[in-house]
Amino acid sequence: MEVLERAGYSAYLVGGAVRDLLLGRAPADLDIATNAKPEIVKSLFDRTVDTGIRHGTVSVRVRDQWMEVTTFRAEGPYADGRRPDYVEFVDDVVADLARRDFTINAMALDRSGRLVDPFGGRQDLARRLLRAVGDPVERFREDGLRLVRAVRFVVQLSLACDPATERALVEQVDAIRPIALERIGRELERLACAPWHEHLDWLASLPLWRQRGEPLAWLEQGFAWLAARRPFSLAPPPGWPSVALWFVGLDEDAPLCGKRFAESLAYGKDVAHSVERAVRLVRAWLGGADATSPLMLYEAGYDAAVMAARMIAFLTCGDLFERARWKRAICNQPLWDRADLALPARDLMDMGARGKEIGEYQQALVKAVLSGKMKNRREDLRRLVMAWRKEDDGHGLGGQPGARSAD
Repeated sequence: MEVLERAGYSAYLVGGAVRDLLLGRAPADLDIATNAKPEIVKSLFDRTVDTGIRHGTVSVRVRDQWMEVTTFRAEGPYADGRRPDYVEFVDDVVADLARRDFTINAMALDRSGRLVDPFGGRQDLARRLLRAVGDPVERFREDGLRLVRAVRFVVQLSLACDPATERALVEQVDAIRPIALERIGRELERLACAPWHEHLDWLASLPLWRQRGEPLAWLEQGFAWLAARRPFSLAPPPGWPSVALWFVGLDEDAPLCGKRFAESLAYGKDVAHSVERAVRLVRAWLGGADATSPLMLYEAGYDAAVMAARMIAFLTCGDLFERARWKRAICNQPLWDRADLALPARDLMDMGARGKEIGEYQQALVKAVLSGKMKNRREDLRRLVMAWRKEDDGHGLGGQPGARSAD
């Protein structure tokens, strides 16, 4: 901001950073708005990236931090319901703030600490109120992602919607249809780190989820199931365990629904598999199975097991017995992966195993270790394989994976 002002331009901290400062929170990101055009911004800083230069945004490196610097702008119509058809650069910060979604995000702070608040965002924060800038119907029609952002802000900041904004949130739900699932996913990822458990009735009642179809539509049932299990005395585990919790209450396809949800919202294959396995583990526990058995933990994997333990701690309101049981089981788990076997594949090859026979031996060894009949020690496992080979007259497991007993 100082660099821009020295060059004769105005500069303001804007958006969520101002909101967070007024709430006494450390801002996650610093966004600067200025009347300097992008080419001027690039000339004033040594390290820049054209983040969204067509819309006036340049990322600049200041000391050890990247921040986005955007030229004051007004926006044209949103024909596709996602982004403006064009932008026009303006000289007035108030005109720039007028294009923003909610009053609590439509404030600017200059370097002297002077607040520019033309729409009453500070008062709305004090009243814990979420209110759209101008006509809420227009704001939601411009960009349907604002519907999900509204939900996220209500939950994240414990706000209430003002009547006009809440009415538009319900009546304009079809605006979410053209929005890419990846964009929705980023908002729901933030929602998963907020106190969503305090708003379950409201979340379950929103028609928003159904409008986008599956997999988003499944959230309605998931939130309703959790609402029926209240009260919860602990805050939910943030992040992916919360996402997994939203799917525990679905039918027997819940694990696959959770996986598809994570994949569709671009959370990555590893996260999707962990969500699927954690949901499967928690549902097994709910059904009375010994979900902490070595075999079930092995099939789930370490990440999913830890996720499931945190989910169950939430569902049981921190029951000390359950927490201790899961912690003990995870700490004492003898194997998490076939690669953890103390007898490596090279040893099996040295003993004469070849091709698929190696995998068959490894599968049988995993079974022996998980059953508790054999310790995961190299020499013990080696003796067991030698006994199997002797029993088979040197022909391994005879094409029958897991056929040998450790007894």
